[in-house]
Amino acid sequence: MDEDRIGYIRKLMAESQLSDFPKYVHCLGLDLEVHKDVFWSDTARWVTEHLPPMTGKTVLEIGCGSGLIALFLAKNGASHVLATDITTNSVENTLSNARRNDIPNVTCIKSDIFLSIDQDAKFDYIIWHMPSTYVPDDFEIASMIEHSSFDPGGSLLDRFLRESPRHLAPNGAIMLGYNVSRNNSVITDKLERYSLSHRRIADKKFTIDSMINLHLYELKPIVGGP
Repeated sequence: MDEDRIGYIRKLMAESQLSDFPKYVHCLGLDLEVHKDVFWSDTARWVTEHLPPMTGKTVLEIGCGSGLIALFLAKNGASHVLATDITTNSVENTLSNARRNDIPNVTCIKSDIFLSIDQDAKFDYIIWHMPSTYVPDDFEIASMIEHSSFDPGGSLLDRFLRESPRHLAPNGAIMLGYNVSRNNSVITDKLERYSLSHRRIADKKFTIDSMINLHLYELKPIVGGP
């Protein structure tokens, strides 16, 4: 376990909650409010800016936070976006921002990854800018905001890679934003196991020490895989 990395991320999370809420942000043509205990950072904007056009497509976003990605896609041509998050605060924040920006083609529900999604539902795109800090299985989440950063035992990544293909429409794609930190193979080593091909769309180091080194991947099921 990388104690330095965990402490670094925990400090960033705690500091993000020190200001008054709600915060108000104008970003990518959206007027957003950010509620307490809801994730917001420049990384979310970067992922949004590098997603492919989704005009006329159905989209599922896991971990919607304040709703930036879901609302941007819905406003810019997606036929419908289903946004989900594990925290009630984030669901309420996204719905509030949908009303604030008069964007009707977004639905938002509380879900632990795919747990509350109709098992027969299929989407052209599935997106997750996901928690990327590996911690032990018994790691205790200290505050709601920490759900946005910590992946106990790597179980979130495994569940997402295993279950996403079941919800893809034919020729659909998975868009995964992941902080590989200093280990570029942390994602690619798992993809063969789940029979997923990958293409790196973009990458950016947000910190000089590479502690936040974000990669955006397009993943697709390999034909004939399990």
